[in-house]
Amino acid sequence: MASTINNTPEIRVKSAISNPALYSLGFLGLLGILAFLLLQFLPYLWYNVLKYPATSTSNITLAIIGFTLGIVALIIIGKNKLIHETPGLKAGIFIAFVITLANLYFDSWWGKFAESLVFDKRSIPESFGIALAGAGSALAAIASIIFFFRPANSKLFIKIEDQGWFSRDSFKQNQGSRIRRGTIICLLILFGTGIMVLVRNESLSRNGQNWQVEIPFTGKVKIAADKTGDALSSLVKAGYKPDLESEQIVSRQDFQFANASIDPNVYVKIGLLTGDSKYKIGEIVTKQAFDDEVRELTKNDLKPAEKDSLKLAEGVLFYKSLVLLPGIQFSGPILLIILSLWVSWRVVNIPVFADFLIATEAEMNKVSWTSNKKLFHDTIVVLTTLVLMSVFLFAMDQFWRIFLTKTGVLRFGQDSVQKNTSVDLKKW
Repeated sequence: MASTINNTPEIRVKSAISNPALYSLGFLGLLGILAFLLLQFLPYLWYNVLKYPATSTSNITLAIIGFTLGIVALIIIGKNKLIHETPGLKAGIFIAFVITLANLYFDSWWGKFAESLVFDKRSIPESFGIALAGAGSALAAIASIIFFFRPANSKLFIKIEDQGWFSRDSFKQNQGSRIRRGTIICLLILFGTGIMVLVRNESLSRNGQNWQVEIPFTGKVKIAADKTGDALSSLVKAGYKPDLESEQIVSRQDFQFANASIDPNVYVKIGLLTGDSKYKIGEIVTKQAFDDEVRELTKNDLKPAEKDSLKLAEGVLFYKSLVLLPGIQFSGPILLIILSLWVSWRVVNIPVFADFLIATEAEMNKVSWTSNKKLFHDTIVVLTTLVLMSVFLFAMDQFWRIFLTKTGVLRFGQDSVQKNTSVDLKKW
């Protein structure tokens, strides 16, 4: 029988699939659309269309439904052949997600830093602050893209993915099963206690009801009716309505301008009046004008008005936010439980750690364990020995105490100076 041997070397066509970075961004965009539907559309449908109340039971139910739909969608997306046929693609998606999240937090921090230069330190105008925040965000994005598309990252993605963190396959499933199950149980107990502490202390909801990233230069100030202070007239010019008793919102710039108009370092408020002052009670004037009147009236032996302290307006600053996870008090523990289950199962299937657990169980199987009867007898021997040694040591302690006391080496009941006189100082 004849056969033909093809000695022609196989030529691999280099394509975009050889570098998983581009496809990672594409799948990340798909996951972003999925996240938008789950985080924005689903709550709107739940509360506004279906009219479910925002109670604890309703919120937990919504969180469970959202996570269930998300897991089902991830399973469907995970069946795509491109994900399995492209080495390093799953690791690339995860790294792209981490970089995107880090960029969002950096943009928020940098934007708030530029915003503080505008509103707190008042060193730059608002337009320049916005341009500074945008330039920092653009540079961070460009640096992230350059880093992500480095040719060396392809090997890094494949190396991370080969560790098995993004695979459902188990490693040597039938070996070391008992010690693996014990390790999983211990990890779940560890993670579970941590989650219980977070829930009991309400640590997840300390910074708000949602896990979100605040958008700089979108801040507004919410002012209660009794917190306007002496800046009410300036706030009215900014659109504040004094006849409403509910909280009202003004821009941060208007709020700052209103408080600047009654700056205690520049202005004073007229308090108790006499007939000699030209001002009215409660009128706000500059310190320079008030001091000029005081000097003039004092010079003419007249009594000036008294000044009163100014009260600045008080409000709560809030921003428009990009919600990453709504209802963190309920959805946060559920997400942590899912991650705990996945990490606990994947850890015991990492090849290096799995081989260690398998070898450990193999060594434990070589141990010759004693029988229950022998263990009982050995325990009795140990306890008896401990009791006898305790009685012996107690008897010797009492013997030497009595002996040394009778011979005068030790003395009890004397003054502190003569108590426990040492042998070398004792007169024989």
